[in-house]
Amino acid sequence: MKVGLGYSNCDDAFAAGKQAAQSALAQAAFAEADLVLAFCSGALDHQAFYRGLRAVLGQDVNIFGGSAIGVITNWHLSYQGNPAAVAVLKFQDNYCQMAVATGLFNSPFNAGEQLAAALPVMPDASLLLLLYDSIKFSGSANVAPVMNPSAPLLRGLELNLKAAVPIAGAGLLGDHGFGHTQQFCGKSIAQQSASALVFGGNLRCYIGVMHGCQPLSSQRYTITGIFGQFLYTLDGKPAVQVIDQAYGNSNWRSRSPVSQLCLGIPNNTAGISVEHDFSNRLVSGVLPNDEGIILFEPDLHEGMQIQLMRRSPALSRASARTSTEALLKQIKQEGRQPLFALYMDCAGRIARFDPASANEPDQEDAREVQRLLNEARIPLLGFYCGVEIAPQAGKSRGLDWSGVLVILTR
Repeated sequence: MKVGLGYSNCDDAFAAGKQAAQSALAQAAFAEADLVLAFCSGALDHQAFYRGLRAVLGQDVNIFGGSAIGVITNWHLSYQGNPAAVAVLKFQDNYCQMAVATGLFNSPFNAGEQLAAALPVMPDASLLLLLYDSIKFSGSANVAPVMNPSAPLLRGLELNLKAAVPIAGAGLLGDHGFGHTQQFCGKSIAQQSASALVFGGNLRCYIGVMHGCQPLSSQRYTITGIFGQFLYTLDGKPAVQVIDQAYGNSNWRSRSPVSQLCLGIPNNTAGISVEHDFSNRLVSGVLPNDEGIILFEPDLHEGMQIQLMRRSPALSRASARTSTEALLKQIKQEGRQPLFALYMDCAGRIARFDPASANEPDQEDAREVQRLLNEARIPLLGFYCGVEIAPQAGKSRGLDWSGVLVILTR
């Protein structure tokens, strides 16, 4: 596999598509791509951006990707203005199969089933890259947005796949206002869709998960009142009051989405857990009159136990560094050649959500990943998203406040 990367930050969406595609091909050692991955700011006209890509890349190549809060390459870490990034891939002794499912808003589970049914048997499959639209309804000033949950999508996919394969991916998000997202689905642009890319051939995939939250305490709470993404009570008490008491004040409510804490779903049933033992869930905000909290993903249920997690930017950076170093060390020990890295980072992990480093982008976790991959001379494409997906505790899960790094090797 050969890779070329391109970047643009231009208000003119058509020009941005052309510029990103041209710079990607200029860097690549080939004239025509076999696959294109492209991500752009939700503020850009996606149709015009896509036409700009096609003007340079032609009409035959499949383009996958879509909306993003921002993008990451070996040289850029960008979420201001209208950033966009493109990776052009040329397969050698490897290949990719693709599937797209629509109607995600009707049934994520059925969308997962459709994806699995459309994919051929691939005994040498090394990675399934899953992308989907995070936003079901964008909401308004007085109505909370509604999200497409990752759990039923993954369940429909995994139950119907013809062979087990690691699943990593992301729920796309185009802006912090939770506006509607769009996807590039091969030869078209769609909304409320999910796409799967399965890589095979002489490839091996390495996946690392970067966390950044730690338990506020060892106490666990049982969800006793919840409807969709609206959580009302914990242990039979108003959830907002419970969190106020555990946190020590109500300052956590000052930002929306909430940046200081989140909910953690323990992956084990007993004992004091550490950061890697959780799937975190972002809190989008507080309901009027402190009636409850709004979750980013509507996949929790009554009877489930959770813990309160404190977000730690310093821990995010340390986790990004150690996880990336561990992946690179494993790749070297196993004698593999790194070909391409894809980094899917939670949009909540950007510097401006951390008051201590709001003006210091070099303190971000993504900068640690970027630095280490540059030292290893590995091409990098990344984007900021709403939900991250990776194998954890024996199964692929949707994650929040996390970063997922995928390195393809031969």
